[in-house]
Amino acid sequence: MDAREFTVDSLSTAYAEGSLSPVEAIQACLDRIDEADAELNGFVMVDPERALGAAHESESRWRSGTSRGPLDGVPASIKDLVLVEGWPTLKGSPHLDPNELATETAPVAQTLIDAGAVLVGKTTTPESGWKGLTDSPLSGYTRNPWDPSKTSGGSSGGAAVAAATGMAVLNLGTDGGGSIRMPAGFCGVFGIKPTHALIPMYPPGVSGLLSHLGPLTPTVRDSAYMMSAMATPSPLDIYPTQPNSASWIDDIDDGVKGMRIAFSPDFGHAQVDPEIAAATQRSVDALVSLGATVEEVAIDFSDCRDAFLTLWDAAIGRTLNGVPAERWKLSDPGLVATCERGQVITAQQFLDADAVRAQATLKLSRLLTTYDILISPQLPLTAFPIGSDVADPSTQSHWVDWTPFTYPINMTRHPAATVPNGLASNGLPMAAQLVGRHFDDRLVLRVARALELAQPFPRLS
Repeated sequence: MDAREFTVDSLSTAYAEGSLSPVEAIQACLDRIDEADAELNGFVMVDPERALGAAHESESRWRSGTSRGPLDGVPASIKDLVLVEGWPTLKGSPHLDPNELATETAPVAQTLIDAGAVLVGKTTTPESGWKGLTDSPLSGYTRNPWDPSKTSGGSSGGAAVAAATGMAVLNLGTDGGGSIRMPAGFCGVFGIKPTHALIPMYPPGVSGLLSHLGPLTPTVRDSAYMMSAMATPSPLDIYPTQPNSASWIDDIDDGVKGMRIAFSPDFGHAQVDPEIAAATQRSVDALVSLGATVEEVAIDFSDCRDAFLTLWDAAIGRTLNGVPAERWKLSDPGLVATCERGQVITAQQFLDADAVRAQATLKLSRLLTTYDILISPQLPLTAFPIGSDVADPSTQSHWVDWTPFTYPINMTRHPAATVPNGLASNGLPMAAQLVGRHFDDRLVLRVARALELAQPFPRLS
């Protein structure tokens, strides 16, 4: 029994047949954590007692014919920015009390619990999720499972590690500038940043309208099952959406025949590694061979960098509010610098940046009136060594400089997914990005599933 082979489909089928029990599956994931996580550091805390107790309850439901559906008994993890009652929420911060336990569960986590998913623990994050890598003063470096000398990406790096290594199947991440898609790309797993507010954001994320919650999973169908539970409106959400009872699974294998797909190799300005450019072209060719029409388009997001940083710094600048100044030295120096910049941004600068955001949104929305999906590279490079926030200090001054395809889509709030598309010559994963219309997340998953079938994702041995 290899937990790295677990999927929602395989587990729910095995549970129904009685060939595997939820208790056995959860124990297998806990064993994977014991085996691999001392090196990789994907989890900040694990709760075997709670997980096995929930697994026994799931086992009883399957045996009595009262399972709650395909997620019942499936191993899950929660990024340590999200509340789970009875567990601490440390956010990678040296300023929070590890003995202070949450007294409520965020709606997104509660929907997974209600569907029968079994939470095994909480995954690592950089301090307050502020950057595109996963290291913090609290928990140290989270390492890439394909090469532990390399970064996992972030800020949902722990979730990506869990998905890649069989530590959990359903992994909840957050994404304010690419924090689901970057680690998914670096670690070779599927991840989707849903349309903003499709999944309730409670408590509200520090990055406000840039914030999204979403899944990181071994397969596309796993994420679709996860969305079927999590995309449930909550009265606590400050950005409410309308309920949509359409299936997340029924049409996912219907393919791409007849679709019109736009292709941007560079978002107008990105310098992309030739191997990654070639891998993205192979994904484009696969879509054409499956019956889609793909046309290269000129769409330029080069003006988004400075505007994003203004919005990001203004939001993150609130992170250390209330922390005594003499304790700031305990924080990640990059976070401290961000807070210092954020606290001097004027209202006019913020509104000017928001105007750039509005124009980027209109630009992408107009494109998607003609096309069903936009495809691009996900990242212009493969995972780089841990120890630096940038891949090339001679040309990059901020983590956004190595991820030009992610943060513009947080500004526009469209759904966007990471689709692995092979290994580079250095043995590290590459990926393409799919972007869809607002609230057309199901179509994004459908196109991703077609690519997954045409180009099976690389798997760790």
